[in-house]
Amino acid sequence: MIAHEAGRLDDAYPLYRQFLETNPTHPMALHMFGLLHSKRGDYATAVALMQESLRQFPAQPEVANNLGNALKRSGHPEAALEWYRHALELQANYMDAQRNLGLCQVALEQIDEGIASYERCLEIDPRDAVSWLCLGNAHRRQDDLDEAIHCFEKALELHPDYAEAHHNLGLCLRQKLQPLDALKHYDDAKRLGLDRSELYQNVGNALVDVQDELGAIDAYRNAVARNPADLDSHRNLNSLLWQQDLLEDHLNSYADALNRDPSVESLWRAYAIALNQKEDHGEAERVVRKGLRFCPESSDLKALLGFALEGQGRWDAALEAFRAASGMPGADPDHEVSYARALLACDRPDEALKHAQSGALRMPFNQRALAYLGLCWRLLGDERDALLNDYENLVGVYDLPIPEGYASNAEFNEQLATLLNRLHVGKRHPPEQTLRGGSQTTGDLFVRTEPEIRDLVAGLRTRIREHISRFPNDSQHPLFARRSETFDFSASWSVRLTRNGFHTMHIHPLGWISSAYYVQVPHEVSESDACGGGLKFGEPDIDIGPLGTARRQIRPRAGRLALFPSYMWHGTVPFQSDEPRMTVAFDVVPEKQ
Repeated sequence: MIAHEAGRLDDAYPLYRQFLETNPTHPMALHMFGLLHSKRGDYATAVALMQESLRQFPAQPEVANNLGNALKRSGHPEAALEWYRHALELQANYMDAQRNLGLCQVALEQIDEGIASYERCLEIDPRDAVSWLCLGNAHRRQDDLDEAIHCFEKALELHPDYAEAHHNLGLCLRQKLQPLDALKHYDDAKRLGLDRSELYQNVGNALVDVQDELGAIDAYRNAVARNPADLDSHRNLNSLLWQQDLLEDHLNSYADALNRDPSVESLWRAYAIALNQKEDHGEAERVVRKGLRFCPESSDLKALLGFALEGQGRWDAALEAFRAASGMPGADPDHEVSYARALLACDRPDEALKHAQSGALRMPFNQRALAYLGLCWRLLGDERDALLNDYENLVGVYDLPIPEGYASNAEFNEQLATLLNRLHVGKRHPPEQTLRGGSQTTGDLFVRTEPEIRDLVAGLRTRIREHISRFPNDSQHPLFARRSETFDFSASWSVRLTRNGFHTMHIHPLGWISSAYYVQVPHEVSESDACGGGLKFGEPDIDIGPLGTARRQIRPRAGRLALFPSYMWHGTVPFQSDEPRMTVAFDVVPEKQ
């Protein structure tokens, strides 16, 4: 035990084994040898040893608790719950077991039960800062930020140097749109020794909120340095480098991380996606082929090879890559949709239909699958395309109600534009987005609390409810079947386009209803189609010949809102003006979907 407690596991291992050879039923030795195996990651042996210890001497709450820990770490949280409860039956006020029960319940999404367990901990010891932290984390999981903040502040009142509590309080404050206060607590967490990727990623996010893009770049670099597999920090870092026109280092973080460990499939995937997004398809092909040497069973990488090849116009080779990806064990159903897309591009709609239908069946809410299914029907002359893509009746155009306190929508939009202009800090479009020649705001626009945003959202809700009320009851139609009286905004942002700016043709894969609200439109664009800037529908992102022409176009005007199915192909015509064209866009989904 002395060697074990000193951390000398290799020394302790033969001593335990030797002792148990002559004392095979000794409860304490069985327990301690089980703990050693658990620390070494051999959870199956650890569980067996601890279970034997309890068979020999059942009244051991500490063993039952540690058995629960081993089961949880080995991926059996439901079984762990029973042993934590058993430990508490043996010792009612056993704090560690009570807290571990709460942690396991929260991990299983039993949040209310977890909260009750933590509250029981605080009945046992109201001054236990760790339990206050756990209770705060559970409330934050329920988006009860005020209660979470109270819990974290209580933990810090009891333990002012609690780095984790500073960090988690910072998370809540940022969600409450108080990034400067969040940064103060992140700094305290760093000062107190917290030094992990997650902290620096969150520092970067808060710095983006206060428009310190260069500081955020440094923070994301620190996050990646601490965890080279941290995909979110890689994406955020490289998106900022691109938008701030710092292209010398763009995507280098992926290459550096893969040089250190080329076995991480998710890094190869993220790197290839980023290269395809910047339209460097030849380099994307090189990266994917190298990644497949290390991860040959990756259907995602095989599909990304298809995208790299199609970007070079090599459709026959792309077709083979998508076919292979869609047929691999465990392949994402979206790969079958990509295969259908490539078949359409190769003028094989009959074959494409089979795979588009399969993808839509397997992913009933996936708008990308519906978009390509509609193209198959269009090319095959199937009347179902007209029902799915009724551009006249399924695209709604509205004017927003004038918010209280404003004389006109023009006055409101002028005030809204002033606010939005402050949020457009990128020098170029985000690489992963469809806009070209402009900028896009970061984060979720509609969580902001400025009066202009609240007034905008209120007006939008009114028109969205009106739009949905027009939907018939039709359980067979992909749009109408999801009809709901209540809905959520799943994403929201603003785009500011400059001269020659436009959106490429696209759909919104995870939406239901998508949108464009025009805040600011150049005078020339409002007055004449010849100046471009219009919102067009029905032209796909692949060349399918004469049948691929746009089916409807809407001329933009400040104060106008367009609502349409997220699966409809849409994009914009480049415009000619020195004035910017600014919109707010969002996706709507039925509540609880």
